[in-house]
Amino acid sequence: MLNLNELRSEDLKGILKLRQKIEVLELQMAELLKKAQKREPPLSVSIRNMRIPRKAQPSLRDLIGGILEKVGKPLSVPEIYEATLAEGYQWRSQEPINALNVKMYTDRTFKKAAPGQFVLRNSKK
Repeated sequence: MLNLNELRSEDLKGILKLRQKIEVLELQMAELLKKAQKREPPLSVSIRNMRIPRKAQPSLRDLIGGILEKVGKPLSVPEIYEATLAEGYQWRSQEPINALNVKMYTDRTFKKAAPGQFVLRNSKK
C-alpha cells in the first residue's frame, strides 16, 4: 500500500495533475459516447451495387488477337481461355467460357478455321 507520509510535495503535485488530466479525458469520452449514440446507424449496402476498381487491362479483342498471332495456328475456345488466364486477364463474367464462345462467334476480328477452332481474320502470317 502507498504511504502518503513518505511522498514529497512534488510527487503529490504530479499525482494531482495526472488526476485532473484523467477527469478531463473522462469528460471528453462521455461526450463522444453521447454523440455516437445520437448518430444514425450506417446504411447497409449490398456489395453487388458497389463498383470495385479493377486494374487496367487490354481489351479482350486485342488480347485474343495477340495470342492467336503469337501461336500462329487455330485454337479452340478452352485453349484461348487458358491463354488469357496465363496472360493475367481478369474475367468479370461468372461463366467466362460461355462469354468467350460468344466473343469468338460474333466478333468479326476472328474467323472459324475448323469446327471449334479460330484464327485471326486478317492474320499477318
